[in-house]
Amino acid sequence: MTDSTIGRIPAMKAVWMEQLRVVRLAIRREAGLAALVVALGSVAVIGISRLPVLQAIFNEDMQRLVFDPAESPWMFLPVLAALLLPLVVWKGERRFGDTPLWSMPVDHRRHVLLKVTAGWVWLMAILGAFLVWATLTTLVSGGSLGVDDVRLLLLDAAGASAGVPDAMEPVNWTTPWWQWVLPFTSASAAYLLASTLVLATARPLFWAAGLWVAGAVVLAIGEIWDIGWMQRTTEFVAWYIGGESFARGVQLPTGREVVWTLLPTVQMWMTLSAFWISLGLAGVLMASGRPRNQ
Repeated sequence: MTDSTIGRIPAMKAVWMEQLRVVRLAIRREAGLAALVVALGSVAVIGISRLPVLQAIFNEDMQRLVFDPAESPWMFLPVLAALLLPLVVWKGERRFGDTPLWSMPVDHRRHVLLKVTAGWVWLMAILGAFLVWATLTTLVSGGSLGVDDVRLLLLDAAGASAGVPDAMEPVNWTTPWWQWVLPFTSASAAYLLASTLVLATARPLFWAAGLWVAGAVVLAIGEIWDIGWMQRTTEFVAWYIGGESFARGVQLPTGREVVWTLLPTVQMWMTLSAFWISLGLAGVLMASGRPRNQ
């Protein structure tokens, strides 16, 4: 080290490229295992749908695969990966106390934010590859992309059960363009919120489990006491992370039918995305600025 290099701060581009490399090395094993599972699943789906021998073994024809990115389980898989990724990105690093993060020539907060951003970039790349792979698997297996059907929109539950003609409205529904972007925004929000837990607490799994239990309790309270606004809120959250929402079975005079209580809109997607991503960004910014002794 010479006098000209002492105290020199690395260029931001060099720090950024190093963070991308470090995060890639941190996640490569888990990403490789996930890719292997996805590849084996694709081979199984294509084989069962195309080979009569495998169809005979399963004793039934393979149901025609439909790839709608906003429906379960397609939607839930990216969100689940996003929730787990921060644990992999930060594995092996001491995040609290007198950690090596404080001895680096780059500001601690900047280092944390760059690392979180690098993890998000790799998450988007992995998610993009997953969607391409799922699309190819669907097409090769003879399936279809998106849905194009008529959905029954429930306007009056009591009237529908009694057979009132105007209690339901048929609506032509085709998978809109923004639902192909929905997995990216939902995964981004989940990644930022999970990163907040990893950066803000020494036991993120404990807090995640507590939040999950709290959510289950809120859901149960809303169902048991039939609290409308609570039920609707949980439906919005469930829809955004890939759960079953806004569709339920209703007993009609002609038999039991699946109807929709609400059809998702682009405004709903934009509002939920802005809220959850902003909440995640605020959490990461606050967690990255914690004092050194915490």
